[in-house]
Amino acid sequence: MVSRIIGIILIFIPVMSTATDLADYYFEKECYFEAVTEYKRQLYFDKTGEHDLYLYKMARAYYRAGKLHLAEEPLIEAVTNSEISTAERDCLKLLAAIHWDNYDYDAMRTVLALLSENSNDEQRDQIIYITAWTYIYQADWAPATERLESVNSFNSKELVSDINNVSSVLQKSKKLASLMSNIIPGTGQLYSGDFQNGLYSFLLVGSVEASIIWNIVERAYFIAAIKYLFIFSRYSRGGLRNLARKIDKDNIDRIGYYLKDVSEKYPDPIQLLNQL
Repeated sequence: MVSRIIGIILIFIPVMSTATDLADYYFEKECYFEAVTEYKRQLYFDKTGEHDLYLYKMARAYYRAGKLHLAEEPLIEAVTNSEISTAERDCLKLLAAIHWDNYDYDAMRTVLALLSENSNDEQRDQIIYITAWTYIYQADWAPATERLESVNSFNSKELVSDINNVSSVLQKSKKLASLMSNIIPGTGQLYSGDFQNGLYSFLLVGSVEASIIWNIVERAYFIAAIKYLFIFSRYSRGGLRNLARKIDKDNIDRIGYYLKDVSEKYPDPIQLLNQL
């Protein structure tokens, strides 16, 4: 009788370990949702106290599958429950990476602060550097430079200089463009680099404007008023709104391209995060 029980136990143990291996196998084969299903099963039956590890692996599978919103929940559960485990640090790192991918830099800084609590001096230096980049990508230069000035590695002083040079990036004026277009239709678009719409504006708005002036000369004031209210105003205002949006977008893009070039000179924040 005893031997039969021992035999059943010996059969049952490999089955349980095989289930964990199966989940990892699915993950390695990029069958991420199948892996999640197995990790959930292991989490339900787990008696080893490794809940955080399974939660991390589940979140990692969701993350690799591109389901960032689904990856957050198990990570938050892992870092807020009462269990203390070695997997908690990996959970914080992955949660920070998700916030980075979602451009949620405020939330990322909160996670980085938690990660910093159980880090050594070198790791804290890296976390400060990563935190500085979250401010840089929000165009919040003052806190970025403040943090970089406390970092003694990563060529931080040179990076501060590059950030201060953001002011030298060409920025075009919406007010000047609007004034130019109000004087001569299409010239604001030409100033912004939008040559096609500049030509359209010159031909359409300019011709309507010329016809209104002619109507006034001919004392056809009512016709001039109708053209101004229902044709000229509509196309002129629409053109000016589109012009302002283009200038805003182009100005942001120029800063973005500058920061992209700058970022290539320095360690990648996410690579450093993964190495913590």
